[in-house]
Amino acid sequence: MSILGLDGRPQRENNIFQRIFWPGNHAGEADALGQQGFWVCLVVGLLSAAVALWTGHPLLALLTLAFYWLGGMGVREHSVTAAIIVALGYIASLAIVIIGGRFPGLLDIAITAILIGNIRGTYVASSWQAKGDPEVFPSRMNTTFFDWLVDQIPAKLWPKGRYVFFLVSAVYGVLLTLGTVALLHRLASPPPQTDELQLQLPASNQ
Repeated sequence: MSILGLDGRPQRENNIFQRIFWPGNHAGEADALGQQGFWVCLVVGLLSAAVALWTGHPLLALLTLAFYWLGGMGVREHSVTAAIIVALGYIASLAIVIIGGRFPGLLDIAITAILIGNIRGTYVASSWQAKGDPEVFPSRMNTTFFDWLVDQIPAKLWPKGRYVFFLVSAVYGVLLTLGTVALLHRLASPPPQTDELQLQLPASNQ
């Protein structure tokens, strides 16, 4: 009867925006948000690393990619701490952009909202995980390369990789702080004034 939708229970509205930005208290929905959060973190890391490479900072590119990739694995594995750290890191990078005089675009705002929604998603998923019932989450796929990337690799690497993530996060946070301080100091310093050289011709004696 439930297959026909005649079981008498009220059906939930399929609100895609709620599922993306503010998931409900359902394990499957929160787990799907973890998958989405992993892909968002990975894409942000790849794009940020590409920009850093383009500007001639290969070490910063590697650090940024490691921060978002490892953080994405933490989000996939329902780590509330990882979700908070990644969201704060992205917000801090946007703050530097705003301080520099450029307002973030709609894509930046959407990514920020998704990363903040990941915090609730990981909290809901971790609460279900703590109950010890493995059947509440959908089975993880291992058919394609992308299945391995989002479902298998995080589960294998995160238990030990989280310590690397915390170390990378500390270094990344220090660099963000130093960059913010340097930018504020540069904006607060008055621009150098070049004294105009005036050529004074000696008065001719007649």
